[in-house]
Amino acid sequence: MLTRIRALTKQLRPVPTIVGIAVGGWLLRLWAILVYRPTCDTGAVDCYTVAGDAFYHHGQANLLADHGGYYNPLIHLATEQRTGVGDLVDSAGDPPLFAAYLASWSKIGFDGVTDHRVVASFWGFALVLAVGLFTRRLAGNVAGACAALIAALHPLMWINDIMLLSEGMYQPFVVLMFWAAYEWIREPSRRNIAIVGVTIALATMIRAEALSLYGFMVLPLIWWGVKALDTKEKVRQTILCGLAGLLLMSPWLVYNNARFEKPVTISAVTGTVMMGGACDGAWSGLSLGYWVNCFDEELIAQLEEDLPGTWPESEDDRVYYDESVTDEWNREQAIEYYLDNWRRYPKVALARMGRSLELYRVSHTLQMQYRVEGRWEEPSTVGLGVYYTLIPFSVLGALLLRRRRVRLTPLLAMWPMIMFASAITFGLTRYRVPIDIAMIVLTGVALSWIFHRLRAEGVFRAVLR
Repeated sequence: MLTRIRALTKQLRPVPTIVGIAVGGWLLRLWAILVYRPTCDTGAVDCYTVAGDAFYHHGQANLLADHGGYYNPLIHLATEQRTGVGDLVDSAGDPPLFAAYLASWSKIGFDGVTDHRVVASFWGFALVLAVGLFTRRLAGNVAGACAALIAALHPLMWINDIMLLSEGMYQPFVVLMFWAAYEWIREPSRRNIAIVGVTIALATMIRAEALSLYGFMVLPLIWWGVKALDTKEKVRQTILCGLAGLLLMSPWLVYNNARFEKPVTISAVTGTVMMGGACDGAWSGLSLGYWVNCFDEELIAQLEEDLPGTWPESEDDRVYYDESVTDEWNREQAIEYYLDNWRRYPKVALARMGRSLELYRVSHTLQMQYRVEGRWEEPSTVGLGVYYTLIPFSVLGALLLRRRRVRLTPLLAMWPMIMFASAITFGLTRYRVPIDIAMIVLTGVALSWIFHRLRAEGVFRAVLR
């Protein structure tokens, strides 16, 4: 018994190091929130003004805490300013978990913008800890510590937390999906594949694009190179994985389809997002592959004709339609544009994917990040440099794992998922979060190998002499 305890103690000895790095990563995020970019309402470049997606998350969370439903905070604010009473209009602009998390803090009084930024940073701690422990399990102690340190310092990781974006909460759930998938690889049981399905569903309830992993990760995971399962068992496990995820997502699906006029699944803004890349401005010129405002005068006139009051001359005449109705209109317009220009689509899709991977019009994308998205010049630029630095180490890490006969399917599945999401919408750096995390893990593996090679060759001893 004493021997087992000693062995376990020796095995867990490096864990406090990873925990310490995670704490340091959280303190960095806290410093960024309170000192580097404190909350303000002026829109100044040296502070943080909540806007865009972050305003939606923050506002919806407070409405959820106060009124018990998922409502549109933009409409509530606009009508409150005009009439003194904010309208509660159903909204499913994003999956529910991030708003629910923030709402749980709003319920106990932490409902300010800075409050929400601070509690969102807790997910940064979870990310660093999860990355470190997962990579340690995959490739040893040094790999875990290296991956944790990169996750703690990488600007493209911590900027999501301090900007109050759902990607901050999404990041540790990406690692959770990795972990569940590798547990299934170790033991391809029905229980473990159900857990994989649940982890994907949890991630989907934060970022909708994770839903595609049932195709991009689960199918190759089960069907390629697994000799331990016969065909019937593979079919059973494929179905079980999907059903496990569907069971977890079903309350949200039922809730949405009970309150909206048109069918709604994870989100009611698919068409709206597609419209951000369904016009000539996004299919040509400097913004090729990026997001643009496609509502020109002709489209606005068509919208006002089909849905009167959506774009009135006076705010007093504005009509707020069911979100699913306006989204259906946007989706129809976007699909019509795609069909009319389908010959140009391959070029546009490649440009979108290139922007997400920082391989196409990098300078323009970088400028849009801090000028339009408000992601600030310093972390965006440094984050781009870190991303490029990780690429060769990621390739080395993947080759090392393959040489060790470790399956790469869970990690590599992040690339087709993000490329698919980019191709049907537009290219954004923050869409790439799952790829960045996979690269951090693979880099940890590579740095561990380099460290052990140098130590074996006595380089460290020679330097210290």
